[in-house]
Amino acid sequence: MRPFDLPRNGFLTLRNAVRSLRRRGLDFVVLPLEGSFPERAQRRPPLPFPLSLFSMLPSEASLEEMQETIDLLGADRRVVGVIFRLRGLQAGPASLYALRRLITELHERGKHTVAWLSSADTWEYYLATACEEIIMAPPGRLRALGLRTEALFLKDTLAMAGIKADLESIAEYKVTPDMFRRSSMTEPHRQMLEAILDSVFDHFITAVSQQRNLTRERVRELIDEMPMTPEAAQEAGLIDAVLYEDELAARLSKGERLEEGSGNGREAGGNKQAVLVPLDRAARWLRRPLTWTTSERIGVISVQGMIVPGKSRRMPTPSPLPIQGQAGAETLTAALRQAETDPRIVAVILHVDSPGGSSLASDLIWRQIRRLRERKPVVALMGDQAASGGYYVSAPAHRIVARPTTLTGSIGIWGGKFIMGDLYDRLAIGHRELQRGAQADLYSELRPFNERERDRIREELASAYGHFKEVVAEGRGMSIERVEEIGRGRVWTGERAVEIGLVDELGDFETALAAAKELAKLDLEKDYTIVQIRPPRQELLPEPFPANTEARWGAIRAGLEELACERVWAVAPWTIRLRG
Repeated sequence: MRPFDLPRNGFLTLRNAVRSLRRRGLDFVVLPLEGSFPERAQRRPPLPFPLSLFSMLPSEASLEEMQETIDLLGADRRVVGVIFRLRGLQAGPASLYALRRLITELHERGKHTVAWLSSADTWEYYLATACEEIIMAPPGRLRALGLRTEALFLKDTLAMAGIKADLESIAEYKVTPDMFRRSSMTEPHRQMLEAILDSVFDHFITAVSQQRNLTRERVRELIDEMPMTPEAAQEAGLIDAVLYEDELAARLSKGERLEEGSGNGREAGGNKQAVLVPLDRAARWLRRPLTWTTSERIGVISVQGMIVPGKSRRMPTPSPLPIQGQAGAETLTAALRQAETDPRIVAVILHVDSPGGSSLASDLIWRQIRRLRERKPVVALMGDQAASGGYYVSAPAHRIVARPTTLTGSIGIWGGKFIMGDLYDRLAIGHRELQRGAQADLYSELRPFNERERDRIREELASAYGHFKEVVAEGRGMSIERVEEIGRGRVWTGERAVEIGLVDELGDFETALAAAKELAKLDLEKDYTIVQIRPPRQELLPEPFPANTEARWGAIRAGLEELACERVWAVAPWTIRLRG
């Protein structure tokens, strides 16, 4: 407990007493669900004056903040239920899985949960099915069409411009460079995508059938009949009612929860009339829980975006690109060293949402996590993706938690260069090369590799792939042969990864938190202070590592190179998008 805990909780107690004076008007809280719902709240650097006076960047709710909101609503007896208004959802399947668990948690605490949809696609309907009731607006459409993914191939397009991709990969499922080096899909590529679609689609079918009391076969039939009008969806049992938003209060007034003498609702012609209130207005009257700072802390470190050498970078505004930022090895190793040396940090949750990236940067981060686990428990929590380099850095964790739809694995390596010589000739660009050293032009964009050079590239990739397998084998307690069997660049869903041993269990942040408490031998029922660990302002050098845990590739290079100079990559095919 810190000195300011007492005055803060004293103030909260008084404020909660005032808020308790409001007895009515909190029947049904309307909670909008929109945006991408990142795992943790994004604390962006402050803008310079006078821009800091204006709210220029839209705030986006995180899963962390949603958990706090659900806890507040679930604990308040005045709240009868919550209406989730779905609009503009951009969250990935893994985040939607976590949101579903939060809605289920609210229902288990005795609250009536309702989803109101103007329209809904596959993933919006997936989230809505976690609610007890699903209501759709009359002009809407249910477009739960199923799942699809797309693979683009640019070899012929690049050839038209005089560009050729001279890329090598290990192994047959490491199809990341296929976009640039092939004109069509290989059989291993197709098999991998088919398996991913089958796994995620099966998860979707199971979720819908269980929540809507329909057989799996019936759900498949209904999906093939999409799109549906709201009336057809109601008749099929996929939704419960067709109403405009202004008709919700009348429907909810008929519910059994608005009992006489409950203190909720308002009189309307002798009957109880449900009151609907937006979350921002209800928040003024919700009682806040008292919190106490603990001496033991659980740290959270996030690996988000492409893994690169140097410092982490974030997009200044939300971007339509699949990668929203870069996870820099320099930033992350500094944060990990901070966690290692801080005596207050008793366990670390490593949140990974990354398709991988630089093999060098991944190894530098892995090395520091490998050091950290010698002193403190480390639990990896996977987001939408933790593949290739994303799995590389997760492997040394004591325990790995994933969502059913997480894309992970992709244990493989690729590298090479793009050949621009024909493009230069077409554009009449003259060029003359001078060099010192027989291999100075190894990565020259003017010509492809010769056979001798290609052998060297393949040897380099094979060496990096061999080390990747060693990292996984050590972290997961597997043999190299077993890693090779489930590796070879293949991407797995979280559900399949549990079956083959790449992941320990399915769950969300609360699952990872429980695992961290267990491993740190903490009280599982007690709330501990959770902190986001950031690198210190001053550089923190590593302490000597115990000799008996020295790895073969302890330090690959003394310094970090620029991203553009990377030649070996541990990156998954992050262009995989499961669309509905």
